[in-house]
Amino acid sequence: MKHVYRSLGSVLGAIAFLTTATPAFSQGGHTPVSSDGSVAAPTEAGASAGGGSTSAGPSAGARTVTELGLIAEGAFFDAESRAEFRRLSALPDGGERGLRVGESGAEVILGMDTRERNYTTTYPSRAKVLITFTGGRCSGTMIGPNTVSTAGHCVHTGGAGGAWRPLASFRVYPGRDGGLSPYGVCTARALYSVAGWTNSANEEYDYGAIKLTCTIGNTVGWFGMTTTTPTLFPSLVGGYPGDKPLTQWQGSDRVRAVSTRQAFYLNDTFGGMSGSAVWHDANGPYMFGIHAYGTHGAGNHAIYNHGVRLVTAIFNNLVAWKNIP
Repeated sequence: MKHVYRSLGSVLGAIAFLTTATPAFSQGGHTPVSSDGSVAAPTEAGASAGGGSTSAGPSAGARTVTELGLIAEGAFFDAESRAEFRRLSALPDGGERGLRVGESGAEVILGMDTRERNYTTTYPSRAKVLITFTGGRCSGTMIGPNTVSTAGHCVHTGGAGGAWRPLASFRVYPGRDGGLSPYGVCTARALYSVAGWTNSANEEYDYGAIKLTCTIGNTVGWFGMTTTTPTLFPSLVGGYPGDKPLTQWQGSDRVRAVSTRQAFYLNDTFGGMSGSAVWHDANGPYMFGIHAYGTHGAGNHAIYNHGVRLVTAIFNNLVAWKNIP
């Protein structure tokens, strides 16, 4: 029976909230961790006959957006100024990812630049977010009313010697468009990742999430998720590249190769796009991966941009984090 989680008006099931660093369940590298010392145990996703699981996004019906309505959902509005634009534009990509010297893994343009600009007052572009924090910036995607998916290195510097990025410094701008923040800005109340990243800085576990202090997803919408990632699947990657200050750009391609935990593609990306959804349109946006890396190393890693693909363990963790109140 196909498992479908309807993001508006239904509940996946009971989520156990654990307060110790060692959870009662075991997922190996996918064991969830959080900046506040608690974790949420994922429930098992039901598989469809085709072997995949899905979590559906909300309908993208027309909705009147007002500043008062956004404020009621917890968003606020920074004073827009040239100084703020320059400050945010100057922030670097999300930081080092624990690769070998000379292998930054920074996202790259592969051949001719085919990226196209997205304008952000329509769904699903408005459900993509610019993330800033002390010393850096990343991209992310709304996956619920108050939850953003992103790369692990955007919330934690990675490895046993790493640390959570300063929680109070996070600012999340849904649909940021140059000097405009049409949906305001939200702060963060918790950061999530998994042991495979926070303990080992393993790029196969480089994913995480941010729990917001607002419910802006109820206005801008959010993406669905799927565990289906076949080779030659259409792939879209859109976020906030550092060479296009604070504007949203998207590259199109298809999945060129997959490994046990990663997807590889020729979508053009640039530093700052770490954390962007890798997605396709199936009567709505469905994320099947989280982008984090450019070319480095050998094999597929040396040829393609890439990131984690939503295997069942990642899917379950994202749904669990999404369902934390």
